[in-house]
Amino acid sequence: MALNALQQHLEESFHPAAAAAGWKLSSIDVAGDGLSFRVHDGRLDFSVDDAVEPDATFMFEDVDTAWSLLSGHGNAFEAFMAGRFRSDGYLMWAFALMAMFQSASLPETPTE
Repeated sequence: MALNALQQHLEESFHPAAAAAGWKLSSIDVAGDGLSFRVHDGRLDFSVDDAVEPDATFMFEDVDTAWSLLSGHGNAFEAFMAGRFRSDGYLMWAFALMAMFQSASLPETPTE
């Protein structure tokens, strides 16, 4: 799987209602290669200035791990504990990131 296929998947699975929490600039780093994106007004935009420092970077060991977690087929907690998934910035945004792309690997949110 290539990084451009991951970007296409993210564009197709983007869920604007989950992005309402005031996202700024984020990046996804996959084994040293990256995708930067901005979420603003319920829109996902991959055409951002690379010179601007992201508010959070989500790092994946490889494209398959990123694809697995963001598509909901992998377990985010297991990947994090195994060192295949990390966050530079506010770690809780990782859950919001997965929600924006409708990942089924998110745990259920407690109601109390």
